[in-house]
Amino acid sequence: MRLSTVLLRQHIGFHFKKHWIIQGKRVPMETGADVELAARGIPVVDPNELIKDHKVPLPRLKVIGQLPPEVQRDENHPLYKPEECYLYGDRDVLLEGVRQAQVLLNTVVYDELPLKMKERLDRAKVPTQLDRSMQQSILAALVFDAEQVKRPIVKVPERPAYKLPREYGISNERRNRLLLSKFVTHCERLAGQSVTSTRKVIANTRFLVPMTKDLDRIQLSLKVDTLVTSAAPITPLDKSIYRPQDQSLPDIFPLNQTVSIPTTNFYEWLNEYPIGREYKFSHPHTVLLHCAPEDVANLFETPVTDDQKDSRAMIKGFAVAAARARQLYGDNVGTLPHPITVQVIQTDSKWFHFSIFQLNTLNLDGSNENDRNLWFRKPRMDLYSECGYLVGKPSLLDYDKEVLKHFAVFYESS
Repeated sequence: MRLSTVLLRQHIGFHFKKHWIIQGKRVPMETGADVELAARGIPVVDPNELIKDHKVPLPRLKVIGQLPPEVQRDENHPLYKPEECYLYGDRDVLLEGVRQAQVLLNTVVYDELPLKMKERLDRAKVPTQLDRSMQQSILAALVFDAEQVKRPIVKVPERPAYKLPREYGISNERRNRLLLSKFVTHCERLAGQSVTSTRKVIANTRFLVPMTKDLDRIQLSLKVDTLVTSAAPITPLDKSIYRPQDQSLPDIFPLNQTVSIPTTNFYEWLNEYPIGREYKFSHPHTVLLHCAPEDVANLFETPVTDDQKDSRAMIKGFAVAAARARQLYGDNVGTLPHPITVQVIQTDSKWFHFSIFQLNTLNLDGSNENDRNLWFRKPRMDLYSECGYLVGKPSLLDYDKEVLKHFAVFYESS
């Protein structure tokens, strides 16, 4: 008895394989269509001959000269500068986190939001219908979206050499972008036409801020994922109430203020604010930032801490305000005639971090204690605990409606 493969009654693979073999042996049948067409005086032409007659030869591309040579990164490069510069980019983080950012930007930190912002939060109310719509929007952005790409590599700290199987799903960049757009849309619905008519939303803006401190040349080259601008600037906080001289800057000795910031000789030493000052909605209002794990990395390949991520939000808020200040008052401005206030919201699609940066001065040496910048921050807030398919059902667990309330108050502030 010859042993053979056991075939089940319903074997889809075997069925398709045999079906293709049978169909491939079929002989085309004569339908008599050409005879009928000839009887009616309609000529029958071989399609191959028809295509052959109309085939147009393509002209041969002639390359005149040679391709431009690759630009070498040496002294002849157009961006080369003999003075070395510390270049802080989007993927960089500070080694000492917020403490180092305080020293670098001459800024004092308050671990709470301003009093007027707290009063607005106490008075703010989100309708139940809008809150339910926000929950459905979260599921639409984080679960129901149709994008399927390779997700980032997940590593197990206890087994660094073990590679987990790659998963397919929605990329972190798209998750953050969709979620922030949903929040902005719901804030517009809650605020009404009177507020939304004074706001504009701009995506992927670039800011360049050069500065010199203690003979070090430092360049901030940062991208803002979403920038909300307004027709009027945010009213600055009174420095007589929030007194920067009552706090001292931290001491990070023996570390330098530029530690962990990479250096380069190829950079543009100029100030760049992406919106012209003649534009009606040119005032910066709120900065929305993505902070996925693959967006930032330590220079020494150590895990990025929460404090380092907070310092990233602080520096980006300073960059937006400083670029705007130099556009208004010139590149050599020191103490600003009118402080510039920028709100910053940073998220990884699960946690949200709300903060406010007020730029009072661009004199970063810290010699004048009465002339320092202010940064207000609030502890992180989790939008949910779990969002995905649980037991085959899309679920959003432990949804926190306070995040939408904070977002709406930030959007409506003036």
